[in-house]
Amino acid sequence: MSGPLRALAAMAALSALAWAWREFARERRGRTPAPDAATPSERAARSAESWLEEGNVYFNVGQYGLAAERYGRALAEAPGLAAAWYNRANAHTRLGDYGAALADYDRALDLTPDDADALNNRGMVRLYRSEPAEALADFERALAIAPDDALALANRGQAQLDGDAPAAALASFAEAARLAPEDAAARHGAARAAAALGEREAALDHLREALRLDPALAEEAAADPQLAPLDGDEAFLSLLRGSGAR
Repeated sequence: MSGPLRALAAMAALSALAWAWREFARERRGRTPAPDAATPSERAARSAESWLEEGNVYFNVGQYGLAAERYGRALAEAPGLAAAWYNRANAHTRLGDYGAALADYDRALDLTPDDADALNNRGMVRLYRSEPAEALADFERALAIAPDDALALANRGQAQLDGDAPAAALASFAEAARLAPEDAAARHGAARAAAALGEREAALDHLREALRLDPALAEEAAADPQLAPLDGDEAFLSLLRGSGAR
């Protein structure tokens, strides 16, 4: 997230978790029938697939507005095309239109209720909207489908931290770090939860490991209000200096 957003406490709490959103553009699943065997609805689905593919091209080069428009054309042809709802939701998220993103994830999940990625992404949108309880419900559903998903575990930790449950958050972040030991953001989250609990040494240990894995996180840590209990701590400042934070 950009620097100015870190001035807002709710968004600052999420700045280290920009990684936590799955945003790949999906293709339509299933076989396209031969032209001479296609029914009108199948021909519409084939047309929708072409709009979906075009939207994916725009999405993958960062043209999210054009991508969203193409996904909309796909949905006009085939409203049951779950991949288009999911992809358009991702594009709306990139555009910062969280209300539209949430509505599209809802439609995608109506069609594919066990889509753990859609649940994860909808949970992230709800965190962006400062709705931690609703986000937590989505992450719990995602983990019921994929219990070892380190991404959803770390996101659950963020929802728990935002919901004023730092002990539960620390457990979630620690489990995410165990499953994905090279994931710096999970360690950063654990540091933030430990700091909220007043566990200075644990917070410093987690942050030290996070910065070893990704020194760029020092900029986030320096501006993170959830690490405020460490402000002025010489060991904390030394970690930031060693990682190049300004």
